[in-house]
Amino acid sequence: MKKGLSRYVLTDEIYTLLKEQILNHEMPSGEKINIDQLARDLEVSNIPIREALSRLMAEELVYTVPFKGMYVAQISLQELDEMFEIRKELESLAIRKAVSQIPEEKLAHLEQEMKTRATSHPANDEEKIKLIADMNQSLHGLILDYCNNQSLANLIHVYIDRIQRYSALFHKGMEQQLLQEEWDEHMLVVQGLVARDASLAEAALLKHLNNSHLRTRGFIL
Repeated sequence: MKKGLSRYVLTDEIYTLLKEQILNHEMPSGEKINIDQLARDLEVSNIPIREALSRLMAEELVYTVPFKGMYVAQISLQELDEMFEIRKELESLAIRKAVSQIPEEKLAHLEQEMKTRATSHPANDEEKIKLIADMNQSLHGLILDYCNNQSLANLIHVYIDRIQRYSALFHKGMEQQLLQEEWDEHMLVVQGLVARDASLAEAALLKHLNNSHLRTRGFIL
């Protein structure tokens, strides 16, 4: 075990590291997880690794095959469709709850951020992915922060993370036109929030999620 770190802190660190590797496909879909090798690479015992993997299994990012071991969860169109179906229902509820609760200064800051990003021209995949991630965090994160239901927010975060595995594939080689579509869709949601119009904001959010679903699905097909 790393010197000076409690087992619980270490488990959190390993959980975060492995989750990031799974979401970004550094640990590919279907790959068998070699716990002993991970322990050697990270210079820790097997215990915090198994605890971290148990958490990932609860999030359905890892699964166990009896007598064979643990594997990175497979990706599939069926799973993608199911996750978006659930996320749309959950996040529709979240935005309806949040629209009247977000402070004016937060909305003004979000609107200004979006206007600043309108002139952004990322040069490579890494910059494009960061721009999308920043837009998502600014908008979706704000909605979840003010939906006044932490259990709902936590559940949506799980689906956002799982969908990210698919989005990471889609975002590679993304054209500027697709970035513009993402910006336009986010901005419509922001405008609904600024107007305090729950129906407009929800409709714009659902349009964005539907389009994200179709874009991602089309890349995988």
